[in-house]
Amino acid sequence: MFGRVVEWLKKRTQGRPFEALQIEVTSRCLTRCVMCPRVALAGEWREMDLSWETFQRIARVFDRTQHVHLQGWGEPLLHPRIYDMIALAKSAGCRVGLTTNGMRLDLETGKRLLGLDVDLIAISIAGATRHTHESIRVGSDFPLIVENVRRLLTHRAGQGTKRPKVEFSYLMTKTNMSELPEAVGLAASLGADELYGINLDYVVTPEHDDLKAFANPLHREVFEHTVNEAGERARRAGLTFRSYPLGPEEVAVCEVCPTTILFISSDGWISPCPYMGLAGRSDIPRSFNGQSLRVSRLRFGNVMDQDLMEIWESPTYRAFRRQFERRLTEAMALAVGVETGSGDAYHPGTPPPPEPCLTCYKLYGV
Repeated sequence: MFGRVVEWLKKRTQGRPFEALQIEVTSRCLTRCVMCPRVALAGEWREMDLSWETFQRIARVFDRTQHVHLQGWGEPLLHPRIYDMIALAKSAGCRVGLTTNGMRLDLETGKRLLGLDVDLIAISIAGATRHTHESIRVGSDFPLIVENVRRLLTHRAGQGTKRPKVEFSYLMTKTNMSELPEAVGLAASLGADELYGINLDYVVTPEHDDLKAFANPLHREVFEHTVNEAGERARRAGLTFRSYPLGPEEVAVCEVCPTTILFISSDGWISPCPYMGLAGRSDIPRSFNGQSLRVSRLRFGNVMDQDLMEIWESPTYRAFRRQFERRLTEAMALAVGVETGSGDAYHPGTPPPPEPCLTCYKLYGV
């Protein structure tokens, strides 16, 4: 634990204090995934591309950024200047990745991404068979996606390189959990580097909330067995596999780590994460434990109006981050106490998270 604390402090003081910038380059997409806010809010959804001018303004802090990830609620390969964006981030010494539905990842696109030395390509899938995948990611073409990935990996092998890392992001739901081990087998057969199972952790409607695989006591044992089976199959195949927990448990700081990572939506607004920053909206509709809620969109400034670092250092943004930093400090102190045997003779209690985060599943480690 002490080593982890030291490593965290080192990252905070290095020349690249931002662990990552997640940039939504477009809110447009080719598919109509059943769980996506684009579908649930279809009549209100605003489709837009991040302007090149806005991206250039964001790029002013790339020399302070470790990783630039091009992903939001849209398909990044639809942006007409996606290759220019990648090139600009790479020229600043950043690692660059993107998450795609794979529909536009044809051979020519794959070659261009390899030529730009992209570090990571994640492909989103929701099944190991055409029927299951396409019933969730409506409008996609599963055989085409598989073939696109196959060609990409074949070309990568021909280049004699291990970059980009190619991984599958498998959305775990009640309706597709049984295919997770088969998806592991598919990823291994294609020569992918990793498959990880993600939870449906942002939902708009109670119906979508019911689709999630985690926090499901009725199927918990079966689902955990399936995850273990997938892990064993991955081990035998030599494929890296990881899966998010199926049981919620509050964490000090969520995985999107708002103390070192920020999100820029396609309309230029800065938020802590994509769960708080739907482009073109002033509120965030969400379903949490079966309740329909509307949370005010959490945004701290627009990069077209202010310098990004000015927004980052603003009093309101700093106050937001301090709430998580206090939680992290308390968690570290407790962990060190356990490790050293000093116990918890004095335990003031974990400081509360920011109000909008209380009803976000990410706060509960899933």
